[in-house]
Amino acid sequence: MKLPVFGIEKIFDLPYRAEDFKIIQHAPINTTVIAEPHKHDFYMLMLIEKGAGTHTIDFEEYPVHDRCIFFLAPGQAHQWDISADTHGYQVMFSPAFLAQKGPLWPFFTPNAIPVLQLTPAQLKQIQQEFRLMNEENAHHQPLYSNILHHRLQVVLFLLQRWYTTAHPGISHSTSNHLINKFLQLLERHYTQEAGVQFYADKLHITPSYLNQVCSRETGRTAGEYIRERILLEAKRMLSLTTMDIREIAYSLGFKDSSYFSRFFRKYTSQTPLEFRRKK
Repeated sequence: MKLPVFGIEKIFDLPYRAEDFKIIQHAPINTTVIAEPHKHDFYMLMLIEKGAGTHTIDFEEYPVHDRCIFFLAPGQAHQWDISADTHGYQVMFSPAFLAQKGPLWPFFTPNAIPVLQLTPAQLKQIQQEFRLMNEENAHHQPLYSNILHHRLQVVLFLLQRWYTTAHPGISHSTSNHLINKFLQLLERHYTQEAGVQFYADKLHITPSYLNQVCSRETGRTAGEYIRERILLEAKRMLSLTTMDIREIAYSLGFKDSSYFSRFFRKYTSQTPLEFRRKK
């Protein structure tokens, strides 16, 4: 069984539009437990003004605290178990609404730490931005979609400023234009292309130069980024679906399930079945 993928239209029972943007204020939250993991095809920011519990993203469990914000990118799986007195906001928007042409937001990249603890001053600032977005979204005045888009950009740049300070190692990699392009290509092609040569060709550079830039800027080669992305998706499938090993292997571009098992064991010191049993 593959994980269900929910779009904004399924959650709100509305016709899907590529420019979809939704914001919900929880005062308090109405769904305290999402027991079954599922994926989204949209981005989500979840601001916890006050609350407790756990939020599981992919196969990692994160504690829910007052003054924190969670980041969820399309394709990530999540579930939560949070207290009934949790207050905050959910902001959901499609990739088309984001219309990203600038930086690759560091908190939406694979292997990013998907949570940020906010200071009281940062919380106050982000609450004000969310209140303005909520009001704009509710009234649907002329040009409201344009205004929401620009307000979202402001929010994301504020969050990037704070995230960069809190997680400099992750953030630094996305400030490099070449690595930015490489990571975007990787996200689109990792299930079909596992060789550095493919990505270097797309970027019109040599594989050795791509590896050199990645290593210098982030401490990881391009080949390591590719392996980590494939392993991340493998772990998601093993942890959160009932797909058999052969299905997972083929989904990730492996022609032979035994080769996939050797690959997985080499980089995790566990077979896929051992990893699945522990989860």
